[in-house]
Amino acid sequence: MHIIKKNKDVIKKTISLFFLNYPLYNNVNTDGENIMRLNFFSLYRKRIEKKIKEHILESLDYKLIYESYKKYALNIIKEVQEEITFEKSIEPQISIVIPVYNNYDLTLKCLYSIKENCNLKNYEIIIVDDCSTDKTKELENIIKNIKIIKNNQNLGFLKSCNLGVKESKGKYIYLLNNDTQIMPHCIEKLAETLDKYNDCGAVGSKLIYPSGKLQEAGALIVSSRGKVISIGHKDIPLRKEFNNLREVDSCCGASLMIRKSLWEELNGFDEIYSPGYYEETDLCLKIKDKGYKILYQPESEVIHFESQTFSNKRTKLMKRNRKFFRNKWNKKLKEIARHNQETENSINEI
Repeated sequence: MHIIKKNKDVIKKTISLFFLNYPLYNNVNTDGENIMRLNFFSLYRKRIEKKIKEHILESLDYKLIYESYKKYALNIIKEVQEEITFEKSIEPQISIVIPVYNNYDLTLKCLYSIKENCNLKNYEIIIVDDCSTDKTKELENIIKNIKIIKNNQNLGFLKSCNLGVKESKGKYIYLLNNDTQIMPHCIEKLAETLDKYNDCGAVGSKLIYPSGKLQEAGALIVSSRGKVISIGHKDIPLRKEFNNLREVDSCCGASLMIRKSLWEELNGFDEIYSPGYYEETDLCLKIKDKGYKILYQPESEVIHFESQTFSNKRTKLMKRNRKFFRNKWNKKLKEIARHNQETENSINEI
């Protein structure tokens, strides 16, 4: 210790090389490490920082993380003007159905994102107000040229969707949660996919958390007991593997477009799952059972604040509805899960 203090400047260069020699340094005992940390802290800190950085960079791409954060998290709509006017469409091709229960602020920002980020003119917006008690009740006086259906009693998310679709006029139905904000060209890309691929029954968006992390790039069924996993959950949404149009087992109903004719043929969401959870996965299996594909469209991007409606009941509802789902699709689930397990590349790019 005395020698180190007395010759601090002389041995500094030698010590700095020692710090960066990982095999040699790792053999130093705790007392020796503490001595060097106390007397050469700046060098010690640089070594630790370098080691941590190299370790993290092995598994993380900081450039993509930053680009994702910049693209999504920094572009979240935080404040909007309350009065929004949409262009009226006499013969809409797309019907945007948004069920709502309270969360007025989220709904307003969702609508504003449609106004700002959709360049189409041939769409209608149908809000199904499920007996809201907040300022949502006043939407018809604030937002112009949208249709608002007010439930006489609280029907829940799923039944509100079914009711909204019944009142729609479009060729395509776009189901959208009110706790979302669409990114530019989100709706156009979904419609283009249905236009281009006749064997596509429904198409879903890339869903991103407000933090900039990926929520879902479509979903796969991985268990005969009905377990569904979200592809790329909490990964980096700009990674190459999440940015190819591909076939999946299902897509989240928070942003899902389907042909209305097919919706009607299948009788929409099965109300056994009411008020919600697993209804979109069930719908996707019904679509696949008819010989159509479910596609994931990465160019359609949506910020999803997730589970603002069911946050207090989520676990219970998911457990109950998974049982319904498993009992209904027992044979089909075994086939899909076996295929996904046996096929090395279970995600087929288009």
